Amino acid sequence: MSAMPIVLPSNRDENWRYANLRGLARARFEPAPAPEATQLGDIAGRLPAALPGYARLVLVDGHHVAALSTALPDVNITHDVDAQEKSGADQRFANLNRRFRQGTCRIAVPAQAALALEVLCVATASSHPALDITLGDGAKLQLIERQLSARGDDSTLVNLHLAARVGEHAQFELARIGHHGAKAQALDTLELQLDVGASMKLVQVIEGALASRSTAFVEHVGREASLEWYVAALGEGTQHHDAFVHVTHAAPGARTLQCFRGIATGRSRVAFNGHMRVEAAALGTQTDQSLKCLLAGAEAEADVRPQLEIYTDAVKASHGATVGKLDADMLFYLLSRSIPPATAESLLKWAFVSDVLAKLPSPELRSQVAAALERQLPGAATRAWS
Repeated sequence: MSAMPIVLPSNRDENWRYANLRGLARARFEPAPAPEATQLGDIAGRLPAALPGYARLVLVDGHHVAALSTALPDVNITHDVDAQEKSGADQRFANLNRRFRQGTCRIAVPAQAALALEVLCVATASSHPALDITLGDGAKLQLIERQLSARGDDSTLVNLHLAARVGEHAQFELARIGHHGAKAQALDTLELQLDVGASMKLVQVIEGALASRSTAFVEHVGREASLEWYVAALGEGTQHHDAFVHVTHAAPGARTLQCFRGIATGRSRVAFNGHMRVEAAALGTQTDQSLKCLLAGAEAEADVRPQLEIYTDAVKASHGATVGKLDADMLFYLLSRSIPPATAESLLKWAFVSDVLAKLPSPELRSQVAAALERQLPGAATRAWS
């Protein structure tokens, strides 16, 4: 199957106009082999500290590493060598994952059960991790999905696929954190379905990686389902972070809240395209989009694009999209309080993304993320969360 030609999207494709695809033309998508036992000690030493109350699952280049993982009855690894590919530009990286994945990690939370799990996707070369998640009726899942480059300067490629089906009145909390190397390419495709009364809350922090692209498709298939989607993207240097989220409301009473905060410094670019579709049957749907970017570099770029596609009058839909710069008055105030200029700017940037960072599910995770952002926002976390 790997001999089939690799077809990538292009910037001429409608939902890929903001993505940085140049480096992918030379990328090697063939997956790395399973890690040898002699490598595990070095990999273990690079993993973040375990989070209290969370089981841990470790995938290295898409391969499950049992020696670094918690044994769980609700987690199984299967091999889907003939996973069905789908058509369309938006599915091309998902199709590459289906072609090259080394196994599918299946997480099934039984009805009325609860699970707190951290999944660490470690990349040493090319990696195609695949997660398939099912929540039974009334189940609760707190999932922290983290992507890490094994070494900070690696030219790694991560192409993740995550599919989830959230049962009736089930609750799914998903935190997604990227800790990529400076030369990394990070890609992911999410496909999510929410049943009757189901709720989902996603919090994503994007930093590191030379280029990243997140593609998500969410469908409210059951009435009264709710979705909260929070993303913070921090670009520096020549980094390029792009996200596309398509939400379909196909049943009555659906609710979606979408919050994006992006900061572009240096010559970086951040972009977010949020597409809300409300079907004729989705009476009483409520959607709210708040998409904001901060330009903090003379050559930085930012793009925010809210889209509404509505086929019923019985809907409440609001959206706001802004691109601006640091508040000069607030900066002057902080400087007048004898706060150093670099720290003052960091505090304002931290405040800008705090709407998202405050939603991270545990104090320990927030502390780890704050430490990772210290290089970009020096002094901000210590002052803001002290």
